[in-house]
Amino acid sequence: MNKLKTVGLTALAGTFAATSVQALEMSVSGGVGITYATSDTTEVTGNRVSFGDSLTFSGSGETDQGWTITASIEADGASSTTYYDDRSITIDMGDSGTVHVQQSGAQGTPGSLVPNTYGSAGYSLAGSSTTGKHVADGLSSGANSDTNIGYSNTFAGISVAAGITPGATGGSDVAVNLKYADLVDGLTISAGMSDLNPSQANGAGEISLSASYVMGGLTVGVTDYQYDDDAANGTDYDAMHYGVSFAVNDDLSVSYDRSISDKSTADTDETINSLQASYTMGSMTVKGHITKADDEGYSAGASDEHKAIAVSWSF
Repeated sequence: MNKLKTVGLTALAGTFAATSVQALEMSVSGGVGITYATSDTTEVTGNRVSFGDSLTFSGSGETDQGWTITASIEADGASSTTYYDDRSITIDMGDSGTVHVQQSGAQGTPGSLVPNTYGSAGYSLAGSSTTGKHVADGLSSGANSDTNIGYSNTFAGISVAAGITPGATGGSDVAVNLKYADLVDGLTISAGMSDLNPSQANGAGEISLSASYVMGGLTVGVTDYQYDDDAANGTDYDAMHYGVSFAVNDDLSVSYDRSISDKSTADTDETINSLQASYTMGSMTVKGHITKADDEGYSAGASDEHKAIAVSWSF
């Protein structure tokens, strides 16, 4: 039996030795964070303190063709039944572009170039808020989402990203986004579209046009967003999102953004304002925001407010 153990261990060691000569690199990164958040009296939020922690394991290697293959998975207990959040495989083919297979993000989702230092006017409110549509949804991503297949490359200075969710509920969702940063020094423009649930009567199309301009530590940005319901009597949305950020120094940044959303079936527009700040000290970052929605849910006089401060460490 001892001889069998010796032979087995020797064979296993040989296997690892053979694997180690491949162009394989492994790395682990992670972070922890603590957040204290409050909402207005119309919402029940439970415990105001929350924390998160995650470890991201990545491995990469090079094929005979010179392609770089990278696999990544984040372990963070995303839900009671899922103990990973983001995961992806990328195939970098050099000048031929990069292929993405991922749940962590989605290529082609229409992007917003409006700057912010902690969340944004469209995202910073509590989960129980009834705020409407202000920015593009695009392809779903994250824990328990469908797997997206994407492609990205740069042609003549134009960054191109495209993605598809094959066989998603309601039909295969698709998204494409273009970004160009060489038109004028400091100016970046972006245009994107997505087609969601195309096989259903309530499918929808999204279009997002965005631009940002950087001048020293100052960045200004604007996004025009449209959501069109495919149904003849469906609900459409139009939103205008704009903001400004300023880097006070290498460590401190402040920002403000505002988003106004129009709903085709409502007489009142919804407006969200958000003020944010971020301060970094080595591996530690402190962020905070105060965000308020007026005429929340497109209902005149309704309001919602959310405040949060978060401390995080990366390692």
